[in-house]
Amino acid sequence: MRSLAWLLLAWGCLAPAAVLAAAQATVRAGDRTLTVAFDGPDARVDVSGVAQGYFLLRDGRLYTVLRMNGTPMAMDAQAAAGLLGSLAWKPSPQMIDSLTALEPTGEHQTVAGRAGEVYEVSYRDLEGRDRSGKGVLGDQPEVRELTQVLAAIAQRLQTASQAPAQGMEQVVGALDDRGLGVLSYGSEFRVETLTVAPLAPGRLDLPAQPSALKGELGKLLQGLGGR
Repeated sequence: MRSLAWLLLAWGCLAPAAVLAAAQATVRAGDRTLTVAFDGPDARVDVSGVAQGYFLLRDGRLYTVLRMNGTPMAMDAQAAAGLLGSLAWKPSPQMIDSLTALEPTGEHQTVAGRAGEVYEVSYRDLEGRDRSGKGVLGDQPEVRELTQVLAAIAQRLQTASQAPAQGMEQVVGALDDRGLGVLSYGSEFRVETLTVAPLAPGRLDLPAQPSALKGELGKLLQGLGGR
């Protein structure tokens, strides 16, 4: 969960793209695979290796959904962050503090069946070190919308964790000005599949009324965050 949260935050959020039909994607994020189902602004993100729970973005709110003894339980993500504390939500020193450049290289790559252009990314991290890398960005509406829903989750995690925001805001502006979404970035992030198709009924439904997790449930959530 920790690597997922800060990988998402590293790219920030986009201005709203045109709403498409429902879609599903698989995304490689560090050592995890994300299964992302989305329809407009609502989304569900399942994380490989975390069978007990998932993120659900519904009606503008982010929830952590857990299954206890076969019974689904939902918790507001900000409250979940309060239980986890710095265990899973501590900012990574490699996060962007300030964006230096985002420039096309003239190279092109196809990722998940979408044509994209390779961009050189230069930035300064939270420890003041200069870093650079290459990302593949695409202008397809479905790529922008996938990035948007992942970024909406990141935004809410940021709010919960009070993470530094200025670098993310600069990336937001740069991507938005170009009308682009993220197909890949180095070895840290890569869209593997992206299919526009109807979702199974109820896929994005909140399975239970949000509740406060305390005691043993709180310990379980901490165990998920530390993976």
